Amino acid sequence: MRLFRNPKGAVYAILAFVAVLLLLFSVKSRGEQTLEFEAGTAVLRGETPVVGLTIGCPECGPVNTSYEFGFDLAGDSHDYEDSPNSIGPRVMLVDGYKKFEAGLGFQWWNVETGYTCQFTFALMARYRATDRLAVQWRHSSSAGSCRPNVGRDLVTVAWRF
Repeated sequence: MRLFRNPKGAVYAILAFVAVLLLLFSVKSRGEQTLEFEAGTAVLRGETPVVGLTIGCPECGPVNTSYEFGFDLAGDSHDYEDSPNSIGPRVMLVDGYKKFEAGLGFQWWNVETGYTCQFTFALMARYRATDRLAVQWRHSSSAGSCRPNVGRDLVTVAWRF
């Protein structure tokens, strides 16, 4: 598996994130019906403005799992190569504990860029500062299944309506 060909630190971080996510899914889901607007930036590689919209669907999956459906709009960037504006619809399983939430899912970008292939896995970590305001990190990459695989990291602030 190509996952294990990555640096040890990256493999440990991915495995720890998946373990935390599985632990969160082992307790009753606490998702809420939401509509959120997000704004922020792509970080680490190809810094550019990002906006998004997310709809939360609580307990609409098997065994009371909660889903989020949404999309991200990322501006053009020029770090590795010229990458045009891109749109990335996504779907994620999401759960949390107190003010923290984590998600795992899939994202598809309308163009292949120097950062990711078109079809990617998606990870999310979120801190809800208030009932309406949240700060979140999203990562999408192909997990080594295709090239390029440097990934795309988005840091956004979300406002829940």
